[in-house]
Amino acid sequence: MNCAVSTDIIEESADYMVAKVTMEFENFTKTDLVTLVREGNNWKVSKSTNSYK
Repeated sequence: MNCAVSTDIIEESADYMVAKVTMEFENFTKTDLVTLVREGNNWKVSKSTNSYK
């Protein structure tokens, strides 16, 4: 995608994480709040909520 991307970890524990992913396009910004859970040695997305500006 042709955009600038930034990522911030909002909350983190050993098996749970919430990340904020911001994608800035030329005419709008998309923000995703992504909830990840650890399953074994892997992180998996359990929920993603997005908004547009």
